[in-house]
Amino acid sequence: MYFEIFLIGLFGSMHCIGMCGGFVAMYALKKPAAEPSLPYRLLYNIGRITTYSIIGGTLGYIGSFAASLGKHRGIPGAVLLFSGVVMVLMGLNIAGILGKRGFFEDTGITERTFFRNSLHRILALESVWGALLLGLLLGFLPCGLLYPLFMNAAASGGFINGMLTMLVFGLGTVPAMLSFGYLVSRIQPHMKITLYRIAAVLIVLLGVRSLLRGMAFNGWIPFGKYW
Repeated sequence: MYFEIFLIGLFGSMHCIGMCGGFVAMYALKKPAAEPSLPYRLLYNIGRITTYSIIGGTLGYIGSFAASLGKHRGIPGAVLLFSGVVMVLMGLNIAGILGKRGFFEDTGITERTFFRNSLHRILALESVWGALLLGLLLGFLPCGLLYPLFMNAAASGGFINGMLTMLVFGLGTVPAMLSFGYLVSRIQPHMKITLYRIAAVLIVLLGVRSLLRGMAFNGWIPFGKYW
């Protein structure tokens, strides 16, 4: 499962470039010309993945706590079934099959005063550590790829599993985010869409696996090798 999640991050990372690449470029332009850009990009990604991991771990803990309270009432199976349905629907939306692509990302958070003020303060910093703060902040941006994986983290069974789910996803996005300038100039638009659709298919498969696990928990089907 973790390998599949890594691939979702890898193939979906073109979307990450589109959402966050501009912010990273804005911050990188403020650094002294003599300083290498790699430390800035590394710290940005560390911050972003840290936010993902903390959210994933928290959701995993909440999901496991709810399941333990209702373990005799079919709650674990229900959590898996619900997360599976959401992941399938969001995967279809990301693929452009179900509704307008990006529908789940239109929350308006970037227009909120607290977000703008925080972003401006961070962009005003000229220290390399500002890149870490930028990553921590942008890790909260709504993202169509993140939502289904957060659902998977919530159904993962605990804090560590949820944290690992989002850590592995974040690591999958790192290669593209470290070299986004090169990738943006070299990869054609249709190829970016193809990679994003591959990530969407993997999310749907992850959702189907969650559905099968939920059905197995409820005793409707036997547990299988892959769920």
